[in-house]
Amino acid sequence: MEAQQGLFAGFDKAAARYDLMVAMNPGYRRHLRAAAEQVLTTVEPTGRGGAEPVLLDLGCGSGLSTRELLKAARRRGLAPRIIGVDASPGMLERARAKDWPAGVEFVHGFGERLGELGLPAADGALACYLLRNVPDLPATLSGIHAALKPGARLVAEDFSVRDDPGAARRWRMVNRAIIEPLARVVGGEVALYRYLHSSVDEFIGIEELAGEFERAGFGEVSSRTVDGWQRGILHLVRGTA
Repeated sequence: MEAQQGLFAGFDKAAARYDLMVAMNPGYRRHLRAAAEQVLTTVEPTGRGGAEPVLLDLGCGSGLSTRELLKAARRRGLAPRIIGVDASPGMLERARAKDWPAGVEFVHGFGERLGELGLPAADGALACYLLRNVPDLPATLSGIHAALKPGARLVAEDFSVRDDPGAARRWRMVNRAIIEPLARVVGGEVALYRYLHSSVDEFIGIEELAGEFERAGFGEVSSRTVDGWQRGILHLVRGTA
């Protein structure tokens, strides 16, 4: 618990400059967009039961992924209710400060305890860079599964290099040569980015993660990596409740 509280505090401190840091990654928004599109492929134009769909953005951070989820829904002619959930009050403050249409809201919460938030059953869920940072992965996936309607899709975007030694070496090189120095230049929370570096090294492989999806009750589980320098490093994993 102490380590987890320290992680939340790190994200709180980094919140003010988080958008600036990720903007320096030219593929960041594009990858969020691709993940958001995958969530929407199983959502009917009018949602189930004739109502507009409910979408969850889990680990929403400063709202960048929420924005891409909203854009993806609008491209499909939807006016969804989107609920962003995050454990960092600092990140949520940054998200809420942005301009949002009616139907977008942000709440403080944890993936493994979504049932305590009283949320409506969701038509889809996005989880970008979340699963690697949770203290109890099986409980988190089970909590997400319970929050979804039957047939709804969870799409997780995250880093993993356990299955690819070449990708692991590339990840370490980029972190040491680019990411950590940039964090110093922009005044970011360097300790947090060091944690993020090590958390990727220590995270389970994608095959094992897919198995965790299945054990949590998800079906039709599949995964793919992205193109470019993050090939073998950044992955999309999806499953259907």
